[in-house]
Amino acid sequence: MKYFTHPQGIFEIKIPLNWHYKNEVAGYENKSPFSFELFQNTQGCFQISCYHKSEQIINPHLPKGCFNDDKLEFIKTELPDDEFKILLWATVVEDYFFMAKFVCQPTKQNLNIVKKQIAKVEDSLSTLMCLSLDRREFAVNYDRFDKFNASLAASFDLKNKAIKNRSFIELIIIVANQIDAYLRLCIVHKYQIIENTFLFKLEYLYQAEIDKPIMEKKIYQKAREMEILSEVQYNQLYKLYDLRNKVVHRYIITDIKTMELKNICYDYELVCEEIRLILAKIETEQFEKNVGYHGTKDPHRRKEQSHVNELFSMVNDKHFSKEFYRKI
Repeated sequence: MKYFTHPQGIFEIKIPLNWHYKNEVAGYENKSPFSFELFQNTQGCFQISCYHKSEQIINPHLPKGCFNDDKLEFIKTELPDDEFKILLWATVVEDYFFMAKFVCQPTKQNLNIVKKQIAKVEDSLSTLMCLSLDRREFAVNYDRFDKFNASLAASFDLKNKAIKNRSFIELIIIVANQIDAYLRLCIVHKYQIIENTFLFKLEYLYQAEIDKPIMEKKIYQKAREMEILSEVQYNQLYKLYDLRNKVVHRYIITDIKTMELKNICYDYELVCEEIRLILAKIETEQFEKNVGYHGTKDPHRRKEQSHVNELFSMVNDKHFSKEFYRKI
């Protein structure tokens, strides 16, 4: 299973690896109800909603739980409907009302599948935890960090496709993105060492629509200031940055040749690997100093299969595409 975290860290819940969060891809806001379905051949929709008492009148007869309790009790009911099966679960935690819903259309053919999906819903609800105020920042931090890493992993699918198709302009753009991502990870992990904290500076890992962006050149400058990059590497990145912009924005109006693109790709890849190795050293430094994200675990030890499957599931979420879908 994998975690879903409320955007403000109010609650966390584990959901099956083959379920996908549907609000964003369906064009809905990231707020209650939060909806989940199978990627394809869906057999029902699971929704969970969370409302503060200022938003919703709370039924005083519902079971009541406490913050950080992962053994909540629910009232379960089924709504009468001639066509659909609609199950509801409800509980209260402190000042928050939780309601879960599963809607499906059972037939003779899919009855066993529906039963399994309902069992998965109840398994998920058994992991629901409403977090106290002091734990919410931490939860949001690690949720964004995990999503950042899943996006970085997903970029390799695009990179491999570009290599296979010899799409050099696409490859230049992707590798430039990966260099930016590695440097951002270097920066946030370095800050964790300097400040002796487990929290991340999220402005380097996540950019909402309304956020002021930290542009690529600013990342290079910050990495140089923190002595993550050498002067040679810093200058090489600026040189490649100018070449990349020439390729992307001025390919038609300059004399740059298509044959030059492969060499630009090669130079980008060399620098990308150098920076990846710098990141590996910083991760190891955290482990050796027992500080930051990697302070309690060796970042280079072989991951358990369950962790690999969780990453694959999050990569599927990032792509939301049949072309790159991994079966878990």
